[in-house]
Amino acid sequence: MTNEKETSITRDIQTVCDIVQSSLGPFGANKMIIEANGTVTTTSSGSEIIERLDVSNPAVSLLTTAVSDFSKEHGDGAATAITILGGLLKEANRLLDQGCHPTVIERGYREAMNVASEYLDQYARPLDEFGTAAVARTALTGTRDVSKHTMIAQYITEVLDEVAESDQKSVDQSVKVTSRIGGAQAETQLVPGVVLDLNPAVETMPRSVNHAGVAVLTTTLDVPNVGGTGSSSKTQFHVDSFETRNALSEHERAQFRETLTTAVDAGCNVIFTSMAVNERVVNFLANRGVLAVPQVDDGDLGRIARATGATVVPSLKDVSAESLGQGDINVRRHAGTDMVHVEGRTKSVYTLFCRAPDPRATSEFKASVERALFAAASARDSKTVVPGGGAAVIGASQAVKKHARSISGREQLAVEAFAVALSTVPRALARNGGADGWEAIIQLIVAHTEGRDTYGVDSILGETRDVLADDSLVDPPEQVRATFTVATDLAVQLIRIDEQLAASDLGEKGETTGVDVPDPGSGSMH
Repeated sequence: MTNEKETSITRDIQTVCDIVQSSLGPFGANKMIIEANGTVTTTSSGSEIIERLDVSNPAVSLLTTAVSDFSKEHGDGAATAITILGGLLKEANRLLDQGCHPTVIERGYREAMNVASEYLDQYARPLDEFGTAAVARTALTGTRDVSKHTMIAQYITEVLDEVAESDQKSVDQSVKVTSRIGGAQAETQLVPGVVLDLNPAVETMPRSVNHAGVAVLTTTLDVPNVGGTGSSSKTQFHVDSFETRNALSEHERAQFRETLTTAVDAGCNVIFTSMAVNERVVNFLANRGVLAVPQVDDGDLGRIARATGATVVPSLKDVSAESLGQGDINVRRHAGTDMVHVEGRTKSVYTLFCRAPDPRATSEFKASVERALFAAASARDSKTVVPGGGAAVIGASQAVKKHARSISGREQLAVEAFAVALSTVPRALARNGGADGWEAIIQLIVAHTEGRDTYGVDSILGETRDVLADDSLVDPPEQVRATFTVATDLAVQLIRIDEQLAASDLGEKGETTGVDVPDPGSGSMH
């Protein structure tokens, strides 16, 4: 491939990768994103930068989808994966210019990825040597204050000690990370239970119910509509007088009172629902001493059910003694606002309540705490860690470079190119921390060649050091491995695209705009 034939696919993707690369690490630069509606967002989160970009290039859309899926599965590492992708694409373009076929590059990249992955397995250390808090501190890039690192890391460790399984799914069900503008980051709290930034459906409802029978619903709480979707059969009514309409309304209210009485008799005195509570029924509920909280999102419903032992049911008529949970529900003041606090009696559920003085800082800090939580959970799951600060990545790079010597043919060039691409991560960490990126890479290569494989970049100090010494920097190996995999998969997919076609014009020669179509036999990218 020659530079003249290089299309906007490669250029746009490379531009995005370069933007994200400069945001890597605790001292990554913030980006100001101005959306079409005028909304201005500043962030240094790689995944948020990608998701907020308004770019029509379909290859960038492909990257956006991949980053979104990666973040949902692994929580942290999206910026690292994008940085590696940028390095892989630059090296691939150089090899294509030299006449290498995309298939050769793919084979070399995949072989190199396997070597890098094996390096992580070989050099992983037991988590017990460093502790969960060290993993959380390393991933917590939303603040540079060491004391706050220690505080938040301790909270995360406390939470994970209460969770039986530390995989991301169980952590998400057991911990809610929320935020509130105002106050300092040091005012962040770990609150037992689920904190909802919601209020009871009406002020006359109870504000405190201890030893409550908790019902969790997924439908609007309203009187039944005779002949409507909630009925077992459909009936047509011809209402032609006020008396008939009034009688029908009274019949519907009587049905609701009967259903409510059955639920209350079963022990229900608190209701959470993902839908609304209709104005027609709030007084019925308040008069019976029932606290109802509407518009609870699905994630919080799941955490409430987990905390109280409740079974999520479709509607009030499905509530029974068996489906009810148990807990203490109180309207309390958090960060100057009344919020509903749910503390259950079964499994431990926590809310990490983050504070920061302004919207940008609040959003960044919350996202950083979430990443730290999932990184720590990943390390708990594998029970191992690898040196952080890019130490494991530069170590994998050196292992790949050594392996390249055992390969003949042009695939050797691709394997060596993979090694070069990996070095973009510690170089970016050093540069973003105020050090000379290339000088840092030289120092790390010398250290790893001499057997000091725990040397990496400490961005906060702006220097290279033994990252497993005091104030250890450690990463979960599965997250690091995932960055290698997703970056390689995306790079291979992109370099094998040789034409951009509009699906609606496939029958007309010469029209080549629209959807990317890979051609396995191609040797160039236009």
